[in-house]
Amino acid sequence: MNRRLYILFIFFISFSSYLSAQEVNFSVTAPNRVAEGQRFSVTYTANADIDEFTPPSFTGFQLLSGPNRSQNSSISFINGKVSQNITISYSFILYAKAQGSFKIDPASCLVDGEKYATKAVVIEVVGGGRTNQSAAGRSTAQSPDLVTVDDEQLFIDAFIDKKKVYQGEQILLTHKIFTLVPVSNLSVDKLSSYPGFWSINLLDNNEQLKQYNQEVNGKDYIVADLKREAVFAQKTGKLEIPPMELSCVAKIPNTKKRAASNDPFFDSFFNDPFFNNAYHSIEKKLYTKLITVEVLPLPVKGKPEDFSGAVGEFSISSNIDHLNIKTNEAITVKYTVSGEGNIDLIPDLTVKFPADFEVYDPKISTNTRKKSSGVSGYKIFEYTLIPRSVGTYDIPSVSFNFFNPKTKHYENKSTDSYQIQVEKGNLSASSNMTFAGDNKEAIRYLGEDIRYLSTYPYKLQLIGSHFFGSYLFYILLFLPLVLVLLIVIIWRKEIKKRSNEGLMKNKQATKLAKKRLKKANDFLKAGNDQDFYVELSQALWGYIADKFNIPLSVLSVETVHDYLVEKKVKTELIQEFTQTLNDCEYARFAPGDKDGAMEKVYKEGLQIISKIESQLK
Repeated sequence: MNRRLYILFIFFISFSSYLSAQEVNFSVTAPNRVAEGQRFSVTYTANADIDEFTPPSFTGFQLLSGPNRSQNSSISFINGKVSQNITISYSFILYAKAQGSFKIDPASCLVDGEKYATKAVVIEVVGGGRTNQSAAGRSTAQSPDLVTVDDEQLFIDAFIDKKKVYQGEQILLTHKIFTLVPVSNLSVDKLSSYPGFWSINLLDNNEQLKQYNQEVNGKDYIVADLKREAVFAQKTGKLEIPPMELSCVAKIPNTKKRAASNDPFFDSFFNDPFFNNAYHSIEKKLYTKLITVEVLPLPVKGKPEDFSGAVGEFSISSNIDHLNIKTNEAITVKYTVSGEGNIDLIPDLTVKFPADFEVYDPKISTNTRKKSSGVSGYKIFEYTLIPRSVGTYDIPSVSFNFFNPKTKHYENKSTDSYQIQVEKGNLSASSNMTFAGDNKEAIRYLGEDIRYLSTYPYKLQLIGSHFFGSYLFYILLFLPLVLVLLIVIIWRKEIKKRSNEGLMKNKQATKLAKKRLKKANDFLKAGNDQDFYVELSQALWGYIADKFNIPLSVLSVETVHDYLVEKKVKTELIQEFTQTLNDCEYARFAPGDKDGAMEKVYKEGLQIISKIESQLK
């Protein structure tokens, strides 16, 4: 027995000596050329266990992710010989933000106390952006471990319902996002401007994006409308709608972490946004395509001489409140133009009233209805008239012409005409009547035109006393200047404070966490355990991210621990926060009383946020 143990010991000594005698290779894999705006991978690989790894600075590029460490190992016995293959990789995801030639310095590592270094890498960044798919393909091919999001998994696009329109015709423009992966932190970097167009937003910016499913090229995408607008061309020719630029963070499951575990519970437990290390957070820039619209001039044939310039599909109606009236009394005539088109740009009507009528400027009101199908509504012109002479008067019909792009013809609509019978009114009343407004409610009587002299008490003032030059005069003179200076000082301080994004997030952290906890409480009351745990985890992680200005892409239990230690939070409190996170996830999948577990975890979440907030004050 002792002999067997001795032989086994000698075997392992020889095996270890053989493995340690292997030559260490430390290399780098990177593309030689990438496109501006492209994401690519740089990977450092060694065939030995690395004790310490020192990456370069990546000057000229933006670091999006990394170092992402992976390890593969295998042992083989061939013809009585033992061999071990170890591969340690550190991968970085970089973003090419500018054109030029950039040098990446060597990376270094320590293996058994000996230092090794790679060679320097020179990468050329050329123009082409997102359209340079070949460059992106080469980068992916050179780095098989690269975790990326390609244009088929996540993209945005812009759509219009018409590519050829008449000047002033309504166009529906929609920007959509298509995704096959979870997406967060959507931020519009550049809004599409529309030179030569008048635009009206059809979506409520305060509403949450509505999601729906749509099949594209045989794949079922989750789609949301980012923007939906009605645009109206104001000039002719070929007009361009520039691309929209959007930044977001895509969550890609860490397949290697799942593959490393044989426990089937691992996939359902750790493959969750609550544990960020089970996902790769990848920042991605998205662009829509450039859209060209051909705008035709309005036809000359059949164009009325008094063409109003309105383009759309409209109708006009009118009403009057009195047909029999006395002199010096007011009547109201309303004209309403309604239909589909740009209601705001409808010009004033041309109405011919009798010369014996006193006519006041019309009161104009507009009601625009914004629907997913476009813009419609109505515009009201309300005239107030006062007849001054007795007689029978005609108010002629009012015509309104417009160009209908559906029929491609000019159309004319008319209102009814009215005949008004004016009788003699009260002469004494008329002499005291005046009009001071834009509708008949503003007509009033002055009353008596002779005023009595003022009687006792009188306001007396000493001879030689003047307000000008007095103390009160100078106080009132300089008081506005002092107030303006105070307002400017306070406003500048407020602007400076608001420009500090980290400070604003820090101030809003508790408020946002309470809001999410309130929503989690609603799910708790409804018995919706899945949404409850997701909302509670987002409340805890979101509080830490906003409070310490930590990007979500690097947020993990380790980084939270370091930030809390840096802020001198008590060790017991840090452990309690970590335990709360673990309790939350354990309760989510543990059997038994789910309602009791949800109630317990919810109280723990409330308490831990309150404790951290009180200690940081």
